[in-house]
Amino acid sequence: MEKPSLWTIFWTYILIGLQGWGGPAAQIQIIHEHAVEKKKWIDNDRFRDAFAVCGMLPGPEAAELCMYVGYRQRGYVGGFLAGLGFMLPNFFLITVLAWAYFQYAATSEIAQGLLYGVKPAMVAIVLFSLYRISNKFGVLQDRKKLLITILMITLAFITQFDLILLLLVMGFVYMIISRSTNNSALSVNSLPLIVGASVATASIPTNLSLLFLKIGALSFGGAYTVLALLQFEAVDNFGWLTTEQYIDGLAINELTPGPTIMVAAFVGFAAYGFWGATLATFFIFLPAFLLVLIGAPYFDKIRENKKLTVYLAGVSAAVVGLIASFLIRLSLDVFHDIGSIAIAIIMLVLLFKFKWQIWKVFIVALAIGSSLILLNLI
Repeated sequence: MEKPSLWTIFWTYILIGLQGWGGPAAQIQIIHEHAVEKKKWIDNDRFRDAFAVCGMLPGPEAAELCMYVGYRQRGYVGGFLAGLGFMLPNFFLITVLAWAYFQYAATSEIAQGLLYGVKPAMVAIVLFSLYRISNKFGVLQDRKKLLITILMITLAFITQFDLILLLLVMGFVYMIISRSTNNSALSVNSLPLIVGASVATASIPTNLSLLFLKIGALSFGGAYTVLALLQFEAVDNFGWLTTEQYIDGLAINELTPGPTIMVAAFVGFAAYGFWGATLATFFIFLPAFLLVLIGAPYFDKIRENKKLTVYLAGVSAAVVGLIASFLIRLSLDVFHDIGSIAIAIIMLVLLFKFKWQIWKVFIVALAIGSSLILLNLI
């Protein structure tokens, strides 16, 4: 079959990025439809195997799959353009919306009223995603993984330890519990230690670059791991934005098409304007580009590495704990009245019982919340 042009790959993934409503699962389905069923750029078995490997790697699975499909067609340049095309639409949308938010909406009662229903919907979606991720990683079916998850939840609240470093440590703890320890792998701890030591007195651009590079390189579990880490780092540690602003940013991000991880652009804008959004986006995606484009020829070997699989299973269990701790904090910040609790319950029913797509849930939550505010029922 004739190879597509580089422009075709780039433009195809721009269009896919514009259709990327509803979170990672919906985005991966769209990528599959285009790459496997319509354009036949990759066969279903290879796509399935690539999806399995991307699930093991840090970073956004959907974007990594785009890069892999582009790589299979036109090598490294094709992979780069596919990933770039997928992320660009959402980057521009979030950056423009972040500017509008901090210019007008952050102090606007009308805008805050519109976002009233979206915030409890965000809690419902994180809970729904936590349930799916727990099943995907087999946490509830494995006592050792469940122990790691509970330990991570506890440590996230009682310690000031670097949470990214803690994720890596949990992987080794799980290996010890599973009696499959590989002492030579301890060298991977150096990155978060170096980064953590260097950001204390650095400028905002340097802090942004190092933080998002660190999160991008070690965001096992995908987008919701990033959301949890940014809560701890950008809000609690650096203070670039308030908890309320961060939750608004999550809501705005979910109402736009594209990868959920693009909330990085919102946080970057809050810290350093347009250049902050650009730096945050570049560095949080950089590890995914490098991992996929350099590692694509070795995907089969990565999947077959048993020791790495055991280690990543422990990290994945810790990720579930990290997201659970984020959910608890988010709930405490969102639930202030009966209306927000009722909206969250309705959204959970729509997600679990009726299997609604995430973007539809947000639209309904937006409508319900706005109606309650306009009718002065809240």
